[in-house]
Amino acid sequence: MNRNERLRTAVVLTLFAAAFVSLTVSSYTQKSATWDEPQHITAGYMALRFRDYRTDLEHPPFLRMWAALPLLAIPHIKTDTSVIDRTGQVDWVRIGQFFFSHQFMYIDNDADRMLNGGRFMIVLLGVLLGILLFSWAREWLGFWPATITLAFYTVEPNILAHSTLVTTDFGLTCFFFGTLYFLWRTTRTLTIGNLAGLTIFLALSVVSKFSALVLGPIVLALLAIHACRSAPWVCRIGRSGTLATSAKKALVAIVIVVLLALASWGMIWAVYDFRYAPSPAQAGWRFHFEDDPSLQQRTPLLAKAAGWIDSHRLLPNAYTEGFLLGQAKAQVRGAFLAGRYSLKGWWYYFPVAFLIKTPVSLVLLLIAGLVICAKRRGTFLRDEIFLLMPIVCCLGAAMAAKLNIGLRHILPIYPFVLLMAALAVAEFLGSKQKNAYAALIVIGLLWLFEFVRVYPDYLAFFNLSIGGPRNGYKYLADSNLDWGQDLKPLKKWMDKKNVQHVNLAYFGTADPAYYGMQCTYLPGSPFFAENLVRHPQLPGYVAVSTTILDGVYLSDAGRAFYAKLLPDKPMAIIGHSIHVYWLDKAWW
Repeated sequence: MNRNERLRTAVVLTLFAAAFVSLTVSSYTQKSATWDEPQHITAGYMALRFRDYRTDLEHPPFLRMWAALPLLAIPHIKTDTSVIDRTGQVDWVRIGQFFFSHQFMYIDNDADRMLNGGRFMIVLLGVLLGILLFSWAREWLGFWPATITLAFYTVEPNILAHSTLVTTDFGLTCFFFGTLYFLWRTTRTLTIGNLAGLTIFLALSVVSKFSALVLGPIVLALLAIHACRSAPWVCRIGRSGTLATSAKKALVAIVIVVLLALASWGMIWAVYDFRYAPSPAQAGWRFHFEDDPSLQQRTPLLAKAAGWIDSHRLLPNAYTEGFLLGQAKAQVRGAFLAGRYSLKGWWYYFPVAFLIKTPVSLVLLLIAGLVICAKRRGTFLRDEIFLLMPIVCCLGAAMAAKLNIGLRHILPIYPFVLLMAALAVAEFLGSKQKNAYAALIVIGLLWLFEFVRVYPDYLAFFNLSIGGPRNGYKYLADSNLDWGQDLKPLKKWMDKKNVQHVNLAYFGTADPAYYGMQCTYLPGSPFFAENLVRHPQLPGYVAVSTTILDGVYLSDAGRAFYAKLLPDKPMAIIGHSIHVYWLDKAWW
């Protein structure tokens, strides 16, 4: 890369970082915590400050610890871990950890200060992912396709939504993509740098979210395919040369696999402080879900395997038992799709969610990229398969699972979808057709139009195929649209309208009292307000989260309570996720 190329690359990446940070920070500072964020932040702080891994063990701790780093600079944070010591594992996992996180965030400390600091750490991973995407696209397709694709990434609503949240979804997406990027580079040229990048990103993926385990078969398959190809493998380790025979390439691939396995295993122990017990203060306190009859019934083989691994202490107790707990809970979970309910989901849930929550322009560019892939058979096993295999495997794993609660579970496919779009962009730019540039401009303007319509409510994005965000609640619920993020905007609306009191049915874990809201809690309210549910004060304002309106987690009686509100037109819609009505009498 010459000086001019380095300069223009630096300019593009600087402008991207500035725009991305502005779009994310200006959005997340307007939003309250989503359902999972208090637990993630609390778990991260407990792990960093006390080396205690007992809070919400359904995820490995690395990304939580990363997000909690700013909390170490906040003086006088209050917490009491002795509550955990006094609680049994079943009660702790079932409800204790939720109240503990709520106490930590909203009663003992300043929730928004901790939340905003943690969210910014995830935004930094969004910048890193953008740089990785640009780098791969530039090396593969050239500077201008990479620049245009980076611009698309900057205004992709699903990327923006999850890069502003303290969860494990976006961090995994970043590390997952980095793993495949450096694997692609490694198969092109085997160097210490490429191998180090591959090892680091894979190890970080494994300690970020349990679903990262799907990377194992993907990496194995891609290395096997590369070893079987007739093309030589360029090697720059030791004496530069090439690996020409399949036997040599297979041997090197096996060595790489062993290295990756050992590095991942070591990283798991490292993030748990090289300790088997979940807590340093209570060495005898451990999880043993393999003995729970309900978990044994849901996942009998996994329970036996986890019990064997844990009894031999091959992995930290919290890691093994957290994986088992998460898989067992995912077997039965309420789901909503276009007016229908299920406890085990639908195989087509994620394809539908992708098609209605992805910008129309990106869907069109993806289709064009797939068509181009079908024509580029000569390079398919060298380049395009590194994009298609992650998409197929991640989407296939999600479709086979029964956890249908959000597009975020297939978020790792989005950078690869954007690379497929980059392939289409390169074709447009290289076309001799006069209308090719015009078509690309129209696609870009359509993308920008959809983005502007939803700002700053990225999580609630739905594309024009269903009429945009205002119709999203008719098709999907939970983290697709309404995850508790709009309690803070609701309070802002109340202040603007001089509304002193609201009857509230809120799907989330942020505390209305923290924002100074006067409310009467209605059925479906958060766990910490279950004992405060009352009849609404009417006439008055009634604010209902769309997830509650959809009734996805309610009983039949609960759904019936809100059913008559669905056809009514609300007087206000807050962030596309909370409907506000004025009612003068009982509606149910």
